[in-house]
Amino acid sequence: HEHHPENGQVMDKETMIKDILLMKQNNFNAVRCSHYPNHPLWYTLCDRYGLYVVDEANIETHGMVPMNRLSDDPVWLPAMSQRVTRMVQRDRNHPSIIIWSLGNESGHGANHDALYR
Repeated sequence: HEHHPENGQVMDKETMIKDILLMKQNNFNAVRCSHYPNHPLWYTLCDRYGLYVVDEANIETHGMVPMNRLSDDPVWLPAMSQRVTRMVQRDRNHPSIIIWSLGNESGHGANHDALYR
């Protein structure tokens, strides 16, 4: 998760650049946006500085038992689909994105299979 020591989860451009440069200095070549799509500026900076991105849809089912309860429930497919569609539509023109993630800790079920297709 993004975090600024004074601003919490509000990241300014300078801090984003510092984070990217720190990663590059330590030989990172990719970063995963966990657990939701990040601010659009992040992707532009990753494009510019050459950092690959795993863009992650805001789909999580923490605390659900079983874990795949929602991902196997067809009632949840429209909401899950909307989140993935909006992420891809917004971020699809960023060459830094190399993987589209269908969520974090959201189990695996028929809805994920449908989203993948």
